[in-house]
This record gives sequence, structure tokens and C-alpha cells, in this order.
Amino acid sequence: IGHTRWATHGSISEANAHPHLSVDGQFAIVHNGIIENFEELKQRYNFHLISETDTEVFVNLISQQNGDVLDKLIAASDVARGSFSIALLHKGENKIYLAKQGSPLMVAVGKNGCMVASDSSVFGNDFDDIFCMEDGEFAILEKNGVTFFDKNKQKIEKTPILRELFDFDEQNTQEKYFMLKEIKEQSAVLRKTYFKFFSQGVNIDIQAIRKFKSFHLVACGTAYHSCLMGARYIQELCKKECKVTIASEFRYSDNLLNKNCLYIFVSQSGETADTIASAKLVKDSGFSVMCVTNVPYCSLNNYADYILPTFAGREVAVASTKAYTAQVFTLLIFASMLSGKDMQEKLKRFVLNFEIALLDDKILQEIFKYKKIFFIGRGQDYFTCLEGSLKLKEIAYINCLGIPAGELKHGTLALIDEDTLIIAVATQENLKEKLISNILEAKSRGAKVIVLSQFENFFKEALQINLPQFDEFLMPIVSIVPLQHLAFEYSIKLGLSPDKPRNLAKSVTVE
Repeated sequence: IGHTRWATHGSISEANAHPHLSVDGQFAIVHNGIIENFEELKQRYNFHLISETDTEVFVNLISQQNGDVLDKLIAASDVARGSFSIALLHKGENKIYLAKQGSPLMVAVGKNGCMVASDSSVFGNDFDDIFCMEDGEFAILEKNGVTFFDKNKQKIEKTPILRELFDFDEQNTQEKYFMLKEIKEQSAVLRKTYFKFFSQGVNIDIQAIRKFKSFHLVACGTAYHSCLMGARYIQELCKKECKVTIASEFRYSDNLLNKNCLYIFVSQSGETADTIASAKLVKDSGFSVMCVTNVPYCSLNNYADYILPTFAGREVAVASTKAYTAQVFTLLIFASMLSGKDMQEKLKRFVLNFEIALLDDKILQEIFKYKKIFFIGRGQDYFTCLEGSLKLKEIAYINCLGIPAGELKHGTLALIDEDTLIIAVATQENLKEKLISNILEAKSRGAKVIVLSQFENFFKEALQINLPQFDEFLMPIVSIVPLQHLAFEYSIKLGLSPDKPRNLAKSVTVE
């Protein structure tokens, strides 16, 4: 058993790394999640610990319980509070004991053995059956199979999930880095998404969804940015109110829930802890939930009245690229279907003609001179700025900002000087003059300006990254690609790992 875990308790050190052993040396454990009452348990049992982790408390809690190994695991899980997926070894046994509460846990069975993981993508094509464990379930994994139990130690018969719903693409790639591979795959992802919705058909009850008078999108990080764009599509095409809230704020706010509102929760993995908790809150309160995920069997979808799938395929790099464009495009398709407007031909022309274009070296070398960078834009371009700046923060560790261009004069201008780079995203005809005024505000204070636009010679005194010309509502998908590539190249320039940035995890399964 092993676990590459995002540090939640204690420093990143050998002592705090998984697996953890019990003091008596009888048990070893790996754990995904957080034991919220670990300090209380540590005091109650007076454990002698060598790490700062909640996980070491848990494995010693297991060793202190009565009965056989499964009895001990069930009893300890009843005492522990929080979220956890557990894989446990007992000395002398060729078995792995499993427990699930809150965090994801999946089991695969095949002719060559069995495997357990928190994400089905690691199973590949090597297994015949895949099982999703539910909260409060336990299991014993052996070479020839798996047996599932409830908290009363009664055996459970579980049905394997449909393997064909998963995308187990081979990960052999000519690219050295997954992030660059995934940036280049985005045009193919858009074509696949179009095909899935308009040729194969996606089973979603649009007629039922049309009865809702308003919508509220909830997500974290990159998915939150896709929600901002999705809300704009819904409001513009459907003329219905649409709010967007960060999930970690939604779950602790006094939300006035409304039966005439559909609450839409967006997560690439479907395992984002704050998003799941927010969906559960809405569902438990008796209101309607739609989930937008890239994984058909995930914790988030357990709370869904409606499921809107995305088709990004497997995304390995921690910084999301193709999952973001898949979410934005899927929410656009959803809004068009909801509105009843026939946009199929426009979308078809787009996916058939859009190709990924990477930044040239001249532009990159100019950008590399700066470590104080502001992304500015208005309307839909502001959302692109937020996502572009997040990418640069995530993998190049550059302290940059994405801000509405009109807000420069309300404080941010104080930070701008000759050491500042302004990247201006300009894809909207009706806002060209306003954005030029904002660019002049920054340039007059010494800032270097680079423009990202499909409009020729948008600002003559600036370097320009030229974008291909498509319908304006599609330009947020086009304009984000150069910013993704910028972040990737800046990371490489600094000698960093773009696929595995420090302090971050691909799927944030803890609060």
C-alpha cells in the first residue's frame, strides 16, 4: 500500500509520509481524508507518536480496538470523525482491509489480481470489474477477489459499474509533459464533446430543466471560472437569472434556497470536497441539483437529479487545461439547448476549424522578463484573465492577478510601474475603446503591454498575440489556450515541474 498525499497535518517530511505503522507494529495504513477529532483521540488514548499526522492516530486507534481486524476497523471508523478512505495491512496476512467515509474509494478485480485506488483512472484496461464503495462500507481485498461488508459486518452484494463509461486512453505520449499534451488535445476534446451531444445524444431532461426560473452555479478553482462563463451563457441565451458562488463560501453562507432555482455543481473529478458538501446541503434541504462532472461514477453525482457529463478524457497534470475548455463548451451547449436556439451549425464550424496554436519564442522571451504580471479584460475576457492568472500561479509560482480592466483605477494602479507586465485580453467588439483606455492608464505609468486579440493591430504600441477569428461567444475558449501555454513555458523556464506543482493536488478531496 502507498499514497502520494497532499500534506494536511504536519510538514512535508519522512516522518509524516505514508504508510504509517501502529506502535505495536501490527498494522500499516494509508489514508486519504482528514480525521477531524484526531487531537481529541490523541489525548484520550495517550498514543506515543512519531509523526504529526491524523493518520498515525487512526492506525493506533484501530490497534486499540477489540475483535478481529475487520471488527477493529469498523469500531475505529465509528469513533473517528471526518472523511477517510483507508487501506490497512495486518502483519502476517495477505489481505488489504478497506473502509470508506466521505473520501472516494474504488476496487478493481481481474484475472491477475485486485487493486484499490481513490481514482478509477489508475486501473486502465487491466481489470474486468470495477466497484464503487459507498460511505459506511468496508471490504477485504485478496488476490482472488473482494468481499464487501456493512458496518454490522454483514456481507454486501455489489454490482460492478459499466467500464465502457470510463475513458481509459493509453497514456503513451511523445510529449515530455502531460500538461503540454493536454493543451494540444483541446481541439480534439471540443470535437468529441460536440459529437457526444449532437450525434450520439446525451440523456438529460431539458424540458424538465426549462421549468426552473433561475440557476445557481457552484464550484471551486478552475471549475469556478468555467461557471462564470457558463452563467454568462445562460443569462444571455436564456434570459434567466444565474448566480455563481465559490463552493467553500456557499456551504457556510446563509443561502436563501429557492424551489424555482436549479443548483448546478461543477467538478472535473466529482470528488471536490467543498463542492460535494454544498450539493449535499442543497439536496438534503429538498431542492434540485444538477452535477457537471468528467467522471460518470463519482461522489458528487450521488446527489444529482440531473447529470451533465463532460468529455475531457483523463487529465493527468494538476493544472487543469482540457477539463476547463470542456466545461465551458459543455455549459455553452447546455445553455443553447435550454434556450431552444439552434446553434448546432455554428458550433460544428467551430470545432471543425479550431486548432491549437502555441506562442512563439519572441513573445515568450518578452514575458519571461517580468515577474509582476496583471491580466486585464472586461466581460467574458475578465473570466479568461482569472483562469490565465491561476495557471501562472499554479505552475510557475508567479504572484499575478486577473482583474476587471475597469477596476485598475480603483486601487490596482498603485502597483503598476516600469517592472509591470500587462496582458490585456480583448475579444469583444463593443468593449474595444473602453479596454484601450484602461491599457493607456497602465502604459502611462510605465507598464509593458501585450494584447491577446483577434482584432488586427488592436493597440499599435503593444506586442500582440493574434487569435483566430470565431464568433465572439466562442472566443473565451480560443483565448485561454495561449495563456495556458504561457504558464507551461514559464514553468519550464524556471526549471519547475508543470505537471506536479508544489502544495497542490489534482483532486481536492478534503476541506
